[in-house]
Formats: sequence, C-alpha cells, structure tokens
Amino acid sequence: MPARVVQNPPRAPARVLRSALTRVGAHARFLPALVILAVFVLDVLTGTRAVVVTPVLIAPLLAASLLSVRATATYAVLALAGGAVLGVRGDRYDSELGTQLVRLSTILIGGAMAIAAARVRLAREHRLTRVLKIAAVAQSAILPPVPPRLGPVNVAASYDSAQEEAAVGGDVYAAVQSPFGVRLLLADVRGHGLEAVHLAATVLGAFRERAHERGDLRELARDLDRAVARAGGEEDFVTAVLAEVHAGVLRVVNAGHLAPVLLRAGTAVGLDPRHPALPLGLGLGSGGGSGTDLDVEQSQIHLEAGDRVLLYTDGVTEARRLDDGEFFPLTRLVVPCLGTGALSAGLAELRAAVVDWVRGPVQDDVTVLAFEYVPHPGTSDGV
Repeated sequence: MPARVVQNPPRAPARVLRSALTRVGAHARFLPALVILAVFVLDVLTGTRAVVVTPVLIAPLLAASLLSVRATATYAVLALAGGAVLGVRGDRYDSELGTQLVRLSTILIGGAMAIAAARVRLAREHRLTRVLKIAAVAQSAILPPVPPRLGPVNVAASYDSAQEEAAVGGDVYAAVQSPFGVRLLLADVRGHGLEAVHLAATVLGAFRERAHERGDLRELARDLDRAVARAGGEEDFVTAVLAEVHAGVLRVVNAGHLAPVLLRAGTAVGLDPRHPALPLGLGLGSGGGSGTDLDVEQSQIHLEAGDRVLLYTDGVTEARRLDDGEFFPLTRLVVPCLGTGALSAGLAELRAAVVDWVRGPVQDDVTVLAFEYVPHPGTSDGV
C-alpha cells in the first residue's frame, strides 16, 4: 500500500473565543425601558420646541421582537402612560387636545399591534423548536452515536452540517461489531444538506444489514454500490471508505473517497489505494440491476497497539480561509490534534482547528470518524 509520511508539526492554534454577543440577551428586557427613558429625556431637553410623544411607541415594538407577550403588553401600557404624562407636562391637553388624542390613539393601536406581533413571533419560535426536536430524533435514528468501544478498538465520531438548521445531511458514518471483526463506514453523498438525506439513509441501512452477512469487505462494498444505484438518480453517487479490524489487521476498501490517515508514533501516513475505485452507484451497468460489479481493491496493513486511523470527508480538506483561500492543512495538523490524548478530545480539537482556519462558517459538511487499536493483553485481535 503506497504511503506518504507526514512529519509531526507544531501544535494547532488555540480555539478562537466565542462572541460576547450571546450575553446581550440577558439584558434585552431592559432595552424598551431605556427607550421610554430616552424619550422623556429628549422631551425635557427640547421643551416646547418639539413634540416627542409618539416615539414611546418604539418600546412595545422593540419588546415584541425580543420579549414575551406579557412583557410586550406591559411596555404597551407603559408607553401609553408615558405619552399621557408627557402630554400633561407639555400642557398639550389645553393647547392641542385633538392632536394629543390622536397621538395617544396611535400609541394605543401600535401597542396592540406589538402584542399581536409578539404572539405570532412566539408561535413561530415554538413551531421551530418542535421542528428542531424532530430533526434531532431523525438524526439519532439515521445517525446514532457510535459505541466508544468495539472489540479491540476505541471509536469516536463527529458530524457538523453545513446547514445550521439541519441536524442531518449527506455525510454518514457507522461502526458495528460483526462476526468478521469491527467494521466501519464513512460515506459522503453527492451534495450536502437535506437533499442528500434519503440516499445517506439508504447507504447506512444497507451497511448495517450486510455488514453482519458478508465475510469479504469487497462484497459488502458491492452490496452498497447496488443499493445506491437502485435508490439514486442517474447522476447520484456516494464516495465511501470501508474499514475492518480483525486479528490485528486493518483492511480498507476505498470507493472514490479520500484516503484514511494512519497515525503511528508521531507521524501520519496516508493509506492511498494503488488503484482508486469508482464511487458507490457508478459500478453497475445501466441494465436495471445487472451489469459489471464494482471493481474494488482491498488493502491491508498490520496494526500496532496505539495506532489510530482517521476517516474524514472533503469538508475537512476543502475548508478554505476567507482571506487567502488556502485549504485546511490536514496532513500538517492531524498529528498535533489527534496524535495523543483521548480520542474524542482529539476529534474536538481537530474540529476546532478547522473552524479556526476558516474564520467563518464552513461551506460543506465536516465529518470525521476515528478509531484506535487497543487490543486486550495476550490476544492478537482483542476479542
């Protein structure tokens, strides 16, 4: 198996501190009150030279976008009372009664509209909350957490969707204990986000069903290829990498995916296939389920205790900095992030390094799956 050796680089930069704007929400309830106070101050400063009664209406309108219906109603009453008090202070009931009543009516109607707007906003927020809960349930059904320990390996995974509203997308992973060893899958459906969820679920379902039945990893890959060809359209495909750990040997089948990285003794080695295979869904002929089977190559390498293997999608390697467009240097940063310490902590550090590098929102799903070979003492396969 060809290999490229990557030297151990310096530590990745520290995670950028989160924005302090999240703390503003705790003081939002005081903003409408400050508006009313500002109107009173402005009225005092301008005296009779200007009329600044109606601007108190800003308070309930602002509350409608930030606070509860009850709080909005409270500020609507305060705005009406403030308008009335300002009218008394300016002697406007004697000099311009009709105009003052119009101002108070405007404040009253505006306050009622603010209360209605607050009701609509909160109803939408409640619906969004329910949708997010449903998405979380869908994610747990389609992409459940991987077990932290399977046979002789420790496992950790991480998925971050490019669409902030989406909890599931086109990157999927799985890890199972089968009669043939620990088997792992990382797949990337063409496209990302909600449009790729159906095909992603198809790949995962086929893997979970067939991983326990196919003794040959290449046959398992062919099963997945046929499943994608049946479920997808003419232009749909899935890049994927299948890994198997059994009796101290790592076997890899790569279907058009990025090469896994083996971390051993402070260096990173890319496990490139000698002959790259086509992605899943492109290995069958056009004869409706008959044709040429997916031509795949199975590579293997003997593992040593403490070896770690990283599977990842192109959302990692194609993450680009906003200022100069440079791609994320995975081969330079993978060892300092994932070379030592707990596996899950290493993945978290790698994710943080990607975010720090991009300095903004990522443009593609970022998915990583890592496992560490830790056999039980006195056994060759850890079973």
